Amino acid sequence: MNMVGRKLKSWWEIGFVAVLVLAILSCTILEKDGFRFPRAESTTEAGYPTPLSGHPITLTPVILKTDDDSVRIYPEFYVPGDESLGSDEMRITVLGSGGPAPVRRAQAASGYLVELGNGDNFIFDIGPGTAGNLYSMGVHPALLDKVFIAHLHLDHVGGIFPLFDAMGWARNTPLHVWGSSGSSPELGIKAFTENVRKAAEWHVQSKQNLLPTGGTVIVPHEVDVSLFSPENPRQLVYDENGVQIFAFPVVHTIDGSMGYRLEWNGLSFAYTADSEPSVFEAEQSQGVDVFIHEVFPSPEEFAALTKMPLEHAENALGEHTLPDELGVVFSIAKPGIGIGSHFTLGDALIDSAFASIKTTYDGPVALAHDLTVINVTPEQIVLRQAKTDLLAEVPEAPDLEGVDMNPGLPSESVRPDWLTETRIQH
Repeated sequence: MNMVGRKLKSWWEIGFVAVLVLAILSCTILEKDGFRFPRAESTTEAGYPTPLSGHPITLTPVILKTDDDSVRIYPEFYVPGDESLGSDEMRITVLGSGGPAPVRRAQAASGYLVELGNGDNFIFDIGPGTAGNLYSMGVHPALLDKVFIAHLHLDHVGGIFPLFDAMGWARNTPLHVWGSSGSSPELGIKAFTENVRKAAEWHVQSKQNLLPTGGTVIVPHEVDVSLFSPENPRQLVYDENGVQIFAFPVVHTIDGSMGYRLEWNGLSFAYTADSEPSVFEAEQSQGVDVFIHEVFPSPEEFAALTKMPLEHAENALGEHTLPDELGVVFSIAKPGIGIGSHFTLGDALIDSAFASIKTTYDGPVALAHDLTVINVTPEQIVLRQAKTDLLAEVPEAPDLEGVDMNPGLPSESVRPDWLTETRIQH
């Protein structure tokens, strides 16, 4: 039926043609640019970019650290593989900005990738949904073998299985995981990684004698939380290739929650994940270029958002940080930019969050958004959104020394002959 060129007689026809025109326009845009953000460029009433519209959620996407005019000019968007990382540069990517309730397609749970100009890569938390974002960033899985876990809530560790599953086809070296000892062995990172490996036993055995087995090992690096004290507020847990990473305790639920501070080449990054606001964590993160800290909406907003009874929302948020409290933490820490994470993004919540933060803090601040990319150099801090391929392919494998590519012995678990005999031969 030819509906174009004649008068449309029904709202159904009008709607159909409108959708058809939009589809044609969308295809034209995609052909020209190769990428389209889910939402058109737009802002909230207060002028903050809205989620999914292609810009980081901040009014300060560029922070100059010096008066030097010779700063690097970046493209409007970050495209993996199109930009080399400077030898004096750090790049932080938000792999997951959301929390456990609700888990949404547009917001994976907690996770951050830190890439350094010396070639090192670090993952801080690996919550559900973060692995897809991680692999879309163009870093080969063989180079993603160092994970630092803030605490063992599932929204911070639930994505470890797809990361572990890179073994054999991509990562053929052990996966190293740092985390807390907990107050007793069953609450520590060692027990957690052992249980992850045990849970994957069928998976591992099914691939024996088919693929290399070097990646089937998880190596825990346990931070003894009993050693923290006012006299020993932080522990150096990683010290290689000029990179130092310190762990320190934070106030969140039971004993064993930690934050991390990374220092390299005069650049610095702090991540405290979930916590009740404290002077201690602010002091441990003081002066960093980028400080990522959780923030939640008000109990009333959170209850309405999650359909949770207000009493339960108030109980849950008592273990977390509200926007005005986040401002107090940032005002003590004085970072180059403070990033509020773990926030359930929504147009109606963004303005109120920033307004509340501003009552206690007047420095640069942003709300974390999946695939926000933060470039840090000695001269500046720049925030952009990444354009990533939804069907991203694995990049070329790097040349690594000392990697055993020999498959292991086959599993002793064997299918019954009667079942195998039914296999179709061709």
